Amino acid sequence: MTHTDRHINRNRCNSLIVGLLLLVVWGCLSACSSGDDETINEGKLEKETTKLYIYVYTPQTASSRAYDGDVNPITRESSIYSLQIWVFTHDSHQLIGYYSPAEAPGLSGEEPYELILLTIDEDYAQVPEVSRENVDVYVLANVTATNCNLTFNETTTQAELEEALLAKTTADPFGLSSPVTTVPLNKGLPMSGVMRNQPVKGIAPVLRLDNEGEIATVQLIRMVSKLRFAFAKQTGSETLRINSIKLNSSMIPMAEYLFMATDAPYDRHTCHIKTASGYDATTPELLSMPLEDVASNDNPVYYAWGNNELMPVEYEARIETAASEGYVTQRYYYLRESDKLLQGEIKYQIGDGEEQTATFQMVDAGGFSRNHVWTVYVYMAWAQLQVVSADIAPWRPFNEEYDFYNW
Repeated sequence: MTHTDRHINRNRCNSLIVGLLLLVVWGCLSACSSGDDETINEGKLEKETTKLYIYVYTPQTASSRAYDGDVNPITRESSIYSLQIWVFTHDSHQLIGYYSPAEAPGLSGEEPYELILLTIDEDYAQVPEVSRENVDVYVLANVTATNCNLTFNETTTQAELEEALLAKTTADPFGLSSPVTTVPLNKGLPMSGVMRNQPVKGIAPVLRLDNEGEIATVQLIRMVSKLRFAFAKQTGSETLRINSIKLNSSMIPMAEYLFMATDAPYDRHTCHIKTASGYDATTPELLSMPLEDVASNDNPVYYAWGNNELMPVEYEARIETAASEGYVTQRYYYLRESDKLLQGEIKYQIGDGEEQTATFQMVDAGGFSRNHVWTVYVYMAWAQLQVVSADIAPWRPFNEEYDFYNW
């Protein structure tokens, strides 16, 4: 074979290889796509479903009450165990998307946010962007029959969500009847987030909730607040026994709305309670059993709010550390939000003395709106009992730039 023949055969071989590669590539493109929004599934042409991209932020910290700072949550206060999302058209109130995974991926409190891809109604998705109706988005986390005495699903209407209540009925979720003293195991604290009249941008099969060119964020907000009692006495002093802790009557509302009102977004102070349902007139005991002798330390005044120039997060850390090290005894109560000036009484005994009563109250009303922490610190030093209220903390949102906060 001549050099020319070998060259011709090599060219033919190369042409054949290139031709086969082009055929394979063309075949792959044909099998994988026949347009921007169609796929092949088992040999059948199927239209690709449109996804709406939504960022959901979880509560990372708690907001402070006196509006002077924020505090960190303790174990599981930010954890998400169940998640539900509804998307309705703003004007016609039609459900165009629902999301409820078997597990809440990534929303464990360890990561600040999760990007949710929610399947959206195709008729809505195909409407041109300039004509597309705005939407209302509702998000619930940890709201279940066992946790909140509530059940929602894909058939739940927008009106039902707007009127949904965390309320005392036959059960009393996060009320006074059976006070919740720890974060419910594998159930978590109830949270909600809502965005109303939100534009949707993009072209099917990819849409997004728009916030000035970025994907808008729904910020979850805890629906309940935390009441903490902390106790300490001076080292070497007599026994300090706490016999009873009670709130005054009509402090906690019978019902609060799950979602903030349209005209009252979460501003760290405003409540959204159903005032027509009234307030719980009972005064049940908060302590499951008396505290026989509270913790002691060399300087109880050190843990009193206002005696040190601390930021709220620093004060919270100080109390938590003291409790873990045995210098302070504390009790938590997770309760429905309240617009009342919370007040109550503590019955105690010093040594073998008679039972005595100390009172406590908040500085101003509104300090127990959702996502707040209120600390009542009781300490005995120099044979005298002191009661100090620390209005210092709502659990703050993860990112202050967004309008929809952690509870």
